[in-house]
Amino acid sequence: MKLILAEYINSLKEDGELDKVIQDILRANGVEIFSRPERGRQYGVDIYAVGKDFTDDDKKKVFLITVKQGDLDRQNWDREVNSVRQSLDEIREVFVPNNLAPQHKKLPIKIVVAYNGLIKQSLQQNWKGYTSQHTNFDFALWEGDFLVEQFQHNLLNESGFSNKLRSAVRKTIIHLENRDYQFSDFVQVLDMLEEEFKTTKFKKTKLRVLKEMRLLVAVVIKYCEEVDNLLHAVKCSEKYVLRLWSMFTFGKAEKEFTKEVVEGFYLHSDTLEKYNAKFSFVVDVKDGLGRSVGDALAYGTVVYEQIGIWCETGLFHLQMYQFLVTGEGEKAQQAATLHRERATILASEVIRLVNNNQIFYTPRYDDHLIELHMLFMLLYMLGLKQQALDILFGLCKHIAEAHSFSRIFPAHRDLRTVAELETDTSVRAGYDYNSSYLFTVLLEWSLVLDSSSLYDSLKSIKDKLLKEITLLLWFPDKETENKVFTENANNDSGYALSGIELSVSMPEYKQLVEGEYEHNCFEKEFSFIKENYWAIGLIASRHFRTHIFPHYWRMFLRDDVQNA
Repeated sequence: MKLILAEYINSLKEDGELDKVIQDILRANGVEIFSRPERGRQYGVDIYAVGKDFTDDDKKKVFLITVKQGDLDRQNWDREVNSVRQSLDEIREVFVPNNLAPQHKKLPIKIVVAYNGLIKQSLQQNWKGYTSQHTNFDFALWEGDFLVEQFQHNLLNESGFSNKLRSAVRKTIIHLENRDYQFSDFVQVLDMLEEEFKTTKFKKTKLRVLKEMRLLVAVVIKYCEEVDNLLHAVKCSEKYVLRLWSMFTFGKAEKEFTKEVVEGFYLHSDTLEKYNAKFSFVVDVKDGLGRSVGDALAYGTVVYEQIGIWCETGLFHLQMYQFLVTGEGEKAQQAATLHRERATILASEVIRLVNNNQIFYTPRYDDHLIELHMLFMLLYMLGLKQQALDILFGLCKHIAEAHSFSRIFPAHRDLRTVAELETDTSVRAGYDYNSSYLFTVLLEWSLVLDSSSLYDSLKSIKDKLLKEITLLLWFPDKETENKVFTENANNDSGYALSGIELSVSMPEYKQLVEGEYEHNCFEKEFSFIKENYWAIGLIASRHFRTHIFPHYWRMFLRDDVQNA
């Protein structure tokens, strides 16, 4: 386990990763963070903290920490921009005289260089010479081994881990290079930590388990990055957030637990952003997602998977926007604005992704209704209703043409059947598609967007081309919430409304749907919807393929629902 942690610490980047670990170590030792890292350099100081010196005499001191990545050698000591020596000089000459808080000016000052490597032997004399010239300060080097030791003993209480848990963590990391890995060992890690959380009666122990879970997940995600498999990172992060919420709703909600949920949210958001940053170039490449696949079914599957991740990221930003926009203070408002702006950028990217991969408009699989809902939710909540209508009309046109000319239509059977329909035209020619959830989704979004022309077009396709196809819509029941965090809840909960009949006009049909929504919506009482953590349900749907609950779009039928 120590080797795993050493590799993890050594792989961390300076900005946003290594500095976060150091802050966690300080907090674990009772040291208060007075100023956190910000973009740009703060006169050499990356972390400004105050507390007892847990590494020396236990006296209260000011910690001024400069964070560096990698080994300390002559190159980064004094030969490059932002070198170690330059940072130390700026801390002494600029930060200490001008930036210390008044209440801290009489405290002893400890200047720390924290780095996740080693100090080269050739540099040790330079360090000794520098520190001996400035004896009015304490100086310290926190090298990689020191950080690993602190991480292990203060953040991950490995002595309390069972052999089974340690083994599951190791197996998870070993299997991350396998593109087909199904995360059974990772799920086992989550299971064991959840069991400890639920069985202990002590709040302190519960909080420790939540922190250990977050840190172990961060380690796993970092290893996913190292093996260049960010899709695995997204899946692990989704499993973690869903499990975290199910633990959070177990028993009384404590303020400290809420903080851990928010920390988990930010970990998931960072993971999604890393994925999007790596693949954002592809949105502007014509048929860019089809370059590495050999058939239309695989191409369409990849397109919808990417759209789902893009939309999940955008919707997650809107979730964070809603948390912050009602908060007090200028910083909360600025952060809220940044989240909304980022969601808008992602919405623009996903529109370009759709337009550059026309296979999107002829979905082969009914299950893709999940990504369609997420796409239209993102656009609608950002006020991009015309863009949503344009995509819906495109789907309407292409689905009709694909059925008329090639008998291609989104099937809701298993993937093997879908693959057979794609490869064998004779099977497709005589296939009875029987029913559709996806087509019902398109109809319901015509109501949300209040488009009679779209509704009429879809109704015409149904009446003329899809006479034999039964329209279905899945609804959750009171048992669904217990299953949605760990499995596809369609299988053993909820029910499907069958034989949906369309009204002659859109306003008439809309009135029927509004009445049904008013009297039939179990999901309004689900914890994540009542507590306004609505993104949880969407993550569960994308991850475990449970159909998105009708509440998520039908709520927009009401005039009093505000967009993000």
